[in-house]
Amino acid sequence: MSFGCPATYTSRRVQPRLKIWLEGQDGLVALSDWRVGLLDAIARHGSLVGAARELGVPHRTAWQRLREMEERLGTRLVEASSGGAAGGESHLTPAAHDLMRRFEALRAGLDEQVAERFRLHFGDTSD
Repeated sequence: MSFGCPATYTSRRVQPRLKIWLEGQDGLVALSDWRVGLLDAIARHGSLVGAARELGVPHRTAWQRLREMEERLGTRLVEASSGGAAGGESHLTPAAHDLMRRFEALRAGLDEQVAERFRLHFGDTSD
């Protein structure tokens, strides 16, 4: 096995990844890609149960993460109406839509910037 130049060796075998999240004053996660995905799934399904099912997590976990987000962000993110024959529905609040938009705007372009910096420091990976 030939190891060659360390920069060439590394750039051909690894790729950079970036995760970004927002933390509350307690240092715990308030908003992340996964949590924005939860909000998006709630919006599409109109229910926390449907969102949890799509994400492959127990309803309780989805509910806990939603409550954590609301507590750490200091705002209500979901309005729910209960029951009846058709069952209840959940809708995102305007604050939730705004936070999702802002998080996506923050996130936009970061992967490309990281890839460019990786090429700069580790070499071209287009072989």
